[in-house]
Amino acid sequence: MRALSARQRRLAGLAQSVRAAFVIPSLFALALLGLKQPQLAGFAVFGTFAHLVMVDYDTAGKARSVQCALLTLLGVIMVAIGALASASVWLAVVGAFGAGLLTELVPLVGGRLAAIRTALLLSFMLAVAVPAPARFVFPYLAGWLLAGIVAQPALLLIWIPFQAGGAAALGPTPRENMANPNAPVGRDTWIGNAISSGMATGLAVLVARFLKLDHAFWVVLGVLPPLSASVRSAAHKFWQQQVGTLIGCLVGAFVVAGIGAHQAWYWVILPFVVFGSTYAASAVGFIAGQAAFTVFVVVLFCILSPHQPEIGILRIEDIFIGGAVSLLVGSLRQLGKMACQAESRSRRTQSRAFVASASDLAALLPPHARPFDSDLTGKPPV
Repeated sequence: MRALSARQRRLAGLAQSVRAAFVIPSLFALALLGLKQPQLAGFAVFGTFAHLVMVDYDTAGKARSVQCALLTLLGVIMVAIGALASASVWLAVVGAFGAGLLTELVPLVGGRLAAIRTALLLSFMLAVAVPAPARFVFPYLAGWLLAGIVAQPALLLIWIPFQAGGAAALGPTPRENMANPNAPVGRDTWIGNAISSGMATGLAVLVARFLKLDHAFWVVLGVLPPLSASVRSAAHKFWQQQVGTLIGCLVGAFVVAGIGAHQAWYWVILPFVVFGSTYAASAVGFIAGQAAFTVFVVVLFCILSPHQPEIGILRIEDIFIGGAVSLLVGSLRQLGKMACQAESRSRRTQSRAFVASASDLAALLPPHARPFDSDLTGKPPV
């Protein structure tokens, strides 16, 4: 794969936003108004976001379809396990730890599967975050499957093909580097990433259950951005996340104050809000995307739960908790990494000191008594 120019990235973001703005409100209306299944509707919406927005698909049509199908099929397994484990606090925590750990497996980190990792983790975390009875498994699965089935034609029909050349000079993207099967993967780095991811997701579920949060899946959404960032930029991403969420809540409050209890207007603006939340994230920046997505969530829950005017405040609290959990785990991982590096440097210093002392001692011996001189100094014996 080749890198895209800035103009091509904007066009790709435009196509992505059009897909989401067309599909998400349609599936939401079908599930909520037609089928009258709010649980199915929720998973259809976030499943569509996972399939159409969160994945950086391959530009080749066949590879793109395969990636989407894998996300759908593997997501079905993750949703089913997550929903069944959600009834028990400790099963949910252990399951969340395992899901975070497994998404850092080498086969997922490298190759084309790398693109679906975060969306796949989201499928499990949405199902496990809130305790649900076993009968909810079927509407959860139906919503996820519906999203995956509709995503296939949407990805084929609403797609901007780019001509080869021009952008190739920009060099490989980070995803291309991950896709190189010959690229070396440090075992210590992989283990550290896997444990950090598992700890963050498991701790997020534990905190959400301990605090008895009604919308615990927002804690999960708050974990993902800092978790996917590098260790050094996690704190920066965390504060960007909080600023974007606060701005979005203020805008959402203005929208709710203007519309009030007129449900029809929320349906009217929903496609535009979906388009704005998707395009802002791809073309403007993370803060703008976070703010626009918060407005989308406020509008969405004004339709689902019209008697919860405090929904914006709840989102700020939950996003802050999720981001703080991810930041804490990332900081602990950085401290552990620094301690390992310090220990490694100490061992190297001790080793060099031993070699130097042994070399000085060997130099005092006669030549015929220095059989291991070359091993100590790197020079042939005299």
